[in-house]
Amino acid sequence: MKNTIALLLLLVATLTTQAQTLAPDAFEQQLKQTPAGQLVDVRTPGEFGGGHLVGAKNLDYRNPAFAQTLAQLDKSKPVFVYCLSGGRSSDAAKLMREQGFANVYELEGGYLKWTTKMKPVEGVMADSKANSISNEQLAAILKSNDLVLLDFYAPWCAPCVKMMPTIDQLEKTYGARLQVVKVNADANKHLLQAYQVDEIPTLLLMKKNQPKQRMIGLQTAAVLNELIEQNLSK
Repeated sequence: MKNTIALLLLLVATLTTQAQTLAPDAFEQQLKQTPAGQLVDVRTPGEFGGGHLVGAKNLDYRNPAFAQTLAQLDKSKPVFVYCLSGGRSSDAAKLMREQGFANVYELEGGYLKWTTKMKPVEGVMADSKANSISNEQLAAILKSNDLVLLDFYAPWCAPCVKMMPTIDQLEKTYGARLQVVKVNADANKHLLQAYQVDEIPTLLLMKKNQPKQRMIGLQTAAVLNELIEQNLSK
């Protein structure tokens, strides 16, 4: 009987921990509903300086004194924690619970997933080179080119930045056979709405002015090259 009770308590504790890990939409909603919430970014200061969630406090998990820095937080108030992709924040949340923090919410997928969902961030340097593309301009491009790759991105989106060299290489490799159009999400909200883009990076391959393939998230060069070759040969 004692073993059964112990197992039930362990199961409840496990389910509670799992429930504290929230997808971006739920994390954002819970944070809004918690005025006293403490938002903590456990990435390095360098990562934090390149952009972070609005109002976040930076406590570097890799700092040897991280456990001591938690004294800066109020254990009686909920903590919302995130890192780049979820690994460090999971370890940090575990340590927080061990230290007596009762309500710790983790951002599933971390800053990467948050930015692909185009959630608000701060501390990101504005892209002065961002161009707005009108509907008429894009329509002309699609009409005059058989194969067009629309790359919906943002400079604050980590997967977008990581994939940019691959996109640049596609332009060099295929030249006139493939027209690449980089659509800055911040400067072209109207195009995001027109093409129903609600997550970045999103790649949309258009052939003869018709959508052929939609890809969401980080794509490899091999996958993109194969897709383009297939559509060039048809």
